[in-house]
Amino acid sequence: MPREEQNACRNRKGMLSQNVLAACDHDMRFVYVRAGWEGSVHDSRVLLDAISNPDAVFSVPPVGKYYAVDAAYRHMPGFMAPFKSGPGGRSQTTQKGFFNRRHSLVRNIIERTFGVWKMRFKILDDPMKNYPIEAQRNIVVACSVLHNFIREMQPYDVYLPDEVNMDGRGTEGVQMPQFHVTPEALHDWKELQNATADHMYLH
Repeated sequence: MPREEQNACRNRKGMLSQNVLAACDHDMRFVYVRAGWEGSVHDSRVLLDAISNPDAVFSVPPVGKYYAVDAAYRHMPGFMAPFKSGPGGRSQTTQKGFFNRRHSLVRNIIERTFGVWKMRFKILDDPMKNYPIEAQRNIVVACSVLHNFIREMQPYDVYLPDEVNMDGRGTEGVQMPQFHVTPEALHDWKELQNATADHMYLH
């Protein structure tokens, strides 16, 4: 990274880094990867840019489906975030706490996927700094494609011996969302989150 551009790429820890926005399916395969944002940029800004920028080719599931996202992202149609904690860091109700625990289990798939990805491709760590930022972006995307190929062709992963590839679902019928979310749509999405939490707790 040229010295005059380094400040924008310093993350909260003061290290030079780039943001990588990624989504994966339940079989630990990447369904979307975008690399190259400066390390100082918040995660939610990267996502909102991907949604609103046609060149980013970001797809969301059909109506009624959603990505499980962490608290760094906005809770809105197509993106299900955990409930915010109440006083003392606890969930506001038993149902919401139960929902958050289940939500965390599902969301943990992306953490495991990144873990396997980094173990398999050591270049994603320190060796990356030896390449220009343009090459770094391409390396990230190339490694994600190779990861998917290995997951598809090698049923038992050497880094996760108990993991077995399963048939994933295609992306037919995906829709490109608009950046603007109406208050009514946001209200309905929050009601869906509450209803899902109640249903999980009762069943």
